[in-house]
Amino acid sequence: MNLNFLIILSFLLACSIPKEGIPEGILSQNEFASILKEVHLAEATFELQKTNGKEDAENALTKSYQTIFSSHNINETIFQKTLEYYANHPSELDEIYADVIEGITEERSTLNPQ
Repeated sequence: MNLNFLIILSFLLACSIPKEGIPEGILSQNEFASILKEVHLAEATFELQKTNGKEDAENALTKSYQTIFSSHNINETIFQKTLEYYANHPSELDEIYADVIEGITEERSTLNPQ
């Protein structure tokens, strides 16, 4: 009987342990997905523009980063810290990139309807 009690107690305790939350200073998955989408679109624009002048394209990319970070009220440090956090949590990063891909696909379909 004591063994059954211990087994049931350990199951109850295991179920009641809260999951690890996102640390302070780390962006939520939704917010980070939105930012990553914008970053990837800016980097794609850079790749297209660098054939016309790499220095101008780099300046435009830097300005794009600043605009993206400013519009989301973050800085490069927060972005890097968040990227590092999610890189260490691959299942969450997979979910984020699924949202990024979905967002880019939706945007593409509105620009190029078929």
